[in-house]
Amino acid sequence: MIIKISTWNVNGVRARIDVLTSWLKNNQPDILCLQETKCVNEEFPKDHFESMGYIVYLNGQKSFNGVAILSKYELTDLYFQIYHDKEEEEQARFIEAVLKIPNNLPFKINCIYLPNGNPYPSAKFDYKLDWMDRLVERAKMNISLELPYIILGDFNIIPTEEDVYDHTNWLDDALFRIESRKKYRQLKNLGLYDAFLLDTKSMVEYTHWDYQGGAWDKNEGIRIDHILLSPSACNIFKNMTSHTNTRASEKPSDHIPVTAEFQFV
Repeated sequence: MIIKISTWNVNGVRARIDVLTSWLKNNQPDILCLQETKCVNEEFPKDHFESMGYIVYLNGQKSFNGVAILSKYELTDLYFQIYHDKEEEEQARFIEAVLKIPNNLPFKINCIYLPNGNPYPSAKFDYKLDWMDRLVERAKMNISLELPYIILGDFNIIPTEEDVYDHTNWLDDALFRIESRKKYRQLKNLGLYDAFLLDTKSMVEYTHWDYQGGAWDKNEGIRIDHILLSPSACNIFKNMTSHTNTRASEKPSDHIPVTAEFQFV
């Protein structure tokens, strides 16, 4: 059986309800990780997605941030904090869950909305780097389990010069600062693989185009929405798809959905 797992920064789930609903009906992902839901759990349109056959897992926040997982399967071992040593986190950016399908190894999922970090330098940039340190700690623990494990979401990281239309415009942006990219490489060097690169795409596929300056029309995009796979997840990875056409929808998000398919028995 094929399991489709997608990620999408919707930039406000209530503002994007129509395009999100249409995309779900047309693409039928088994699991969709959302970022920037921008609402508390009580205001999330949970009933709407449950009526479409999804179980909804939420980590919301008023007006900012917020992550969610929509799943056709019940998920277990839910965890909502990247800062495990704090009773409560100020920013809702993380959900960990496990997919358990009979006759398959447990499949661990981290849905993340990594801090933007701008402006550089600032306390926001320092927070971004610290958050990434916590993610590295979490990933190191999860990889040690030797189970299929993926981290997916809006990383707010442009990994290389090839992942942006003109890197010279981004040298002092937190998304492309060398400190940010070093932390990202540190994460990958734990033994994680970029699904986009595994699928040997012939050219870069951007995942975000700003609303300003006609970025979409000029294809001035960046690739910041990623799916990273552990070696065990690589063993069952089939392909990856960037759903670029959603950016041309009416009232679109500035991000597009990205999907990875996995072969389960």
